[in-house]
Amino acid sequence: MTSPTYATYLRLDELLSLQQPLTPAEQRDLSDSERLFIVVHQASETLLSQVLVDLRHIDAHRCGQQCFSQRVERAARLVDALAGQLTLLHRTLRREDFLRFRDRFGTASGLDSEQFKELFSRVRRLTKHGGDDRSPQEAQRLGELGAAVGRWRSTHLELVDHMLGDRPGTGETSGARFLAARLGDVPAGAEPAGAEPAAASSRPDHEDSPDAQPLSSSSARPSSARPSLGHVVVVGGSVAGLLTAHVLADHARRVTVLERDHYEQSPGPRAGVPQSRHTHVLLTSGMNALDELLPGLLPELTDAGAPRLEVPGDLGVWQAGQWISRRNPSAPIMTPSRPFLENHVRRHVLADSRIEVRTGVETTGLLGRPGHITGVVVRDRGVDHGSPQELTADLVVDATGRGSRTPRWLTELGDRPPAEEVVETGRAYATCVFHADDPAEDLRGFYVVPDAEQPFGAIVLPVEGGRWSVTLSGPRGQAPPTDPEGFVDFADRLPHPAPYKWLSAARPVARPVGYRHTANRRRRYDRRGRGATGLLVIGDALCAFNPVYGQGLSVAALNAVALRDVLAGGGAPSAHALQRAVLRSSHAAWTVATGADSPMPGAIGNAVRTGPVARLLNRYLRRLRAHVPSDPVVCAANRDVLFLLNPPHSLLTSPQVLRRVLLRTALPTSRDLPTP
Repeated sequence: MTSPTYATYLRLDELLSLQQPLTPAEQRDLSDSERLFIVVHQASETLLSQVLVDLRHIDAHRCGQQCFSQRVERAARLVDALAGQLTLLHRTLRREDFLRFRDRFGTASGLDSEQFKELFSRVRRLTKHGGDDRSPQEAQRLGELGAAVGRWRSTHLELVDHMLGDRPGTGETSGARFLAARLGDVPAGAEPAGAEPAAASSRPDHEDSPDAQPLSSSSARPSSARPSLGHVVVVGGSVAGLLTAHVLADHARRVTVLERDHYEQSPGPRAGVPQSRHTHVLLTSGMNALDELLPGLLPELTDAGAPRLEVPGDLGVWQAGQWISRRNPSAPIMTPSRPFLENHVRRHVLADSRIEVRTGVETTGLLGRPGHITGVVVRDRGVDHGSPQELTADLVVDATGRGSRTPRWLTELGDRPPAEEVVETGRAYATCVFHADDPAEDLRGFYVVPDAEQPFGAIVLPVEGGRWSVTLSGPRGQAPPTDPEGFVDFADRLPHPAPYKWLSAARPVARPVGYRHTANRRRRYDRRGRGATGLLVIGDALCAFNPVYGQGLSVAALNAVALRDVLAGGGAPSAHALQRAVLRSSHAAWTVATGADSPMPGAIGNAVRTGPVARLLNRYLRRLRAHVPSDPVVCAANRDVLFLLNPPHSLLTSPQVLRRVLLRTALPTSRDLPTP
């Protein structure tokens, strides 16, 4: 007997000849998409055949306890792999292509699969009618199998809803509700709807494991409310874009996120987020907003190692020439690294089946006309960048950050770019990650606040993994060096030696990374006019702040909460109304950052505050800051403004604060490191 080769053993020639798209070969892209659709379904039927081999063996009572457990466990894993096939299809098949070739199916429907019918029948019999005489271990295994089938049912329903929406299905069915009825997800007798052959999962890139589950309750089922926004395209898949997609998914027929980078499964800096290597903070306001948007995220971050600190209880905060007393009331912040936080946010948001993400895609322009945006132009990133494609949308969201090209794209359409407000101090900073022991006096970090009299700053905070993120900043022309030795020596310029002494004994993990994009810049898209449609700008693309104040992540979360609140009012709010709501949610941070930067030496820009009123306000704020270190009332009020919990004008309207600032003499604190 001749020994078989790999090809003959698997009958590869025959196997690889079975994919025959109905789309003509000259329509290459569409034909290849249909071929993918066929391959995934053929692979699913192959996997399913093995599931049935095991279930038939069990159903025939041919198994002992060990055999039973092994075969049921294998069947459950194979069923999860079937759901993974749908996930793969969604991640790689464009919905637009699917809708173009689906009519070629005729009356073919995924509900025609005899193997799936047998699967449901056998699982129902095993789990519902054969459990009384099973051992506890066997009953547990059957429960796992039933749960796997339930996950497949839910995934299939979500996928068909994503691909079809309200469109009729094939096989004389009429939409996703028909499939729901067939799968037991709506009561018997409910209005039938329809189903295609299995469409696509929208589980995120990280969910390669068949055991992955949705991480937030909002991902379990599409919203029952009638969508009002149609198709939403979010350009930029970082924190601001992800949170916005999460909110809009409740009000859109579908949401597509376009991200230029490829997501990695584990946290790490991305080229498209140059600030990701620098120190980040979640202010109390940002923590509150994230807790509203993604319940369960904050405890998950804490469990995974994200530090939670009290300020100034855990930090040595130097402001106005003094240490702030650590005995004053304090509020919590979180200090995960940016990649760590973004990875967790992404896992929660992209667990929602209504959100599709396309990575490795570059947006190159807008579609539409002045005042009316109808989509975007995209191309795949790579050596040849691919050919441009047009993607239509009812709403385009720009979440691309400081480097936003929307002003230029509007100009290319013949529209006017938005007016810009700028305050630029020329401040530059650099960040380096260290391994080190905790500072003295039970401190968990330092924050040296720069001001007009003292222009050097430092932020030393713990991050996950037992590391420390250290950011040093200097005024125009005095940027921190980006070699480890020079970086540490730069800390000797700080107004107190404690951070430099601590850094001198620390061990750098890598070379420091510099950053110079520190201007406060606000683009007034809210002035485009009430009739402007189709465009919404959020996050740093709308309002970017000097990063030294640590507001960016929190403002991104506040932007999303503002959108949620406007949309919760019902109806279909205009793009103008949404834009105004987002801008309002950024206003406090803008006031804080530009108010602190305007008095800095060398500050330039059309939004620098000058004149008699500004000088009078600055005198008051200098007096207020002098009271912060020792006065618990003024300290708490100032901190609540900096943490975006109260509006800045509260420092001028609080009788308690006014009385203490104007009528009392500020008491100095010790130059020694503050004790708890």
